[in-house]
Amino acid sequence: MKKILLTFSVLCLTACNFTPMLAKNNSQANSSGSRLVVESLNKDGASYVVQMLRQRLENIHGNLNLDKSYKTNIRISEESGNLAYAADATATRSMMRMIAQIIISCEGQTVYETKLSNVTSYSQNANDEFANQSAVSGAQERLIEAISIDISRELQKFAKTL
Repeated sequence: MKKILLTFSVLCLTACNFTPMLAKNNSQANSSGSRLVVESLNKDGASYVVQMLRQRLENIHGNLNLDKSYKTNIRISEESGNLAYAADATATRSMMRMIAQIIISCEGQTVYETKLSNVTSYSQNANDEFANQSAVSGAQERLIEAISIDISRELQKFAKTL
């Protein structure tokens, strides 16, 4: 019975053009006609961060009313490291940095390029792996939100110069 319900629900979702959240970016044109491409410079090209940024930026990018000859590339890279250590040399505080390179091109020529960076830190507990994973997830969410706001400001600033 469970298999039948699962099969039925999958068929219903695919029939209504359901796209999984981690589907590849097809670089489809949005309502304005221009293309938005969000990609990761890290090995994980279809990462959660890329998908979440793409979802947050598609509406903003679509409302810019850029001509279809414009293409917006956003390249994301992430770094993490330790900030502070306890007396026993275990990490007590870590940091995560997200860097976004924005390249807007028109007919193959770069017309605007900038780089943005955001940093956040989080606590580490040598005795609690669950708390560490939760802290990393929270830091990642904060960075996604902050960098998407910064990217949207840059895109709007560029659109005003046209």
